[in-house]
Amino acid sequence: MDPISVLQRTSLLHGLSEEALRAIAGRTVGKRLARGALLFREGEACRGLYVVLRGLIAAYQASPDGREQVLDTAGPGQTIAELPLFDGGPYPASARALEDSELLFLSLNDFQWLYRTHPEIADHVIQRLGQRLRRLVRLVTKLSLQDVPARVAASLLEQAEASGTPLRDGMAFRMPRRHYELAAELATTRESVTRTLMKLREDGIIAQSGHTIRILSVARLKQAAGGGAVPVYTSRI
Repeated sequence: MDPISVLQRTSLLHGLSEEALRAIAGRTVGKRLARGALLFREGEACRGLYVVLRGLIAAYQASPDGREQVLDTAGPGQTIAELPLFDGGPYPASARALEDSELLFLSLNDFQWLYRTHPEIADHVIQRLGQRLRRLVRLVTKLSLQDVPARVAASLLEQAEASGTPLRDGMAFRMPRRHYELAAELATTRESVTRTLMKLREDGIIAQSGHTIRILSVARLKQAAGGGAVPVYTSRI
């Protein structure tokens, strides 16, 4: 995969000239991670910026008893671990590969050179951090105010909207996460996610074929996510 084409699609570097992108690519180092491999640990000193070329990386925090909460995921063309590049602190979360992945790594010194010579990058960083803050606010809302079925339904809506296809009855999208990955993000169990998806299918709200989800009723899915007055579920999972 051509690093330049990936960098061109990276929101953080959007708008830079091809000459600048080539200069950045020349300073990067490729890195491969097998599924499940650790990229960095919470509390470690920041080493630099990672851009995902292929695969999926999850940022997460782990509790003392081993439970994990997924905070964010990054796929091709996305970056991870931007905040420590600016505040000088350690990584606020750990990160690992959810599937076999390839990344480009830009060292801290090279990144500092980059945003000093291209100050417009700071605007993109602010936008990216703002998006992540909004995502974390939604995550806190889901975990603190919603039961498990509502969390799963809300997550399906978010993934559908992120697919780029207009949200409407009959639309289909591919779930980017496996059941256990979604469970880690929603602070529940794989079995609860599976049961909730089965209930949504039984109620005629969604259809599912492998990793592909088809929304049969947007209105009822929003209702299941807590957007309506009539509850779809009568018990918690």
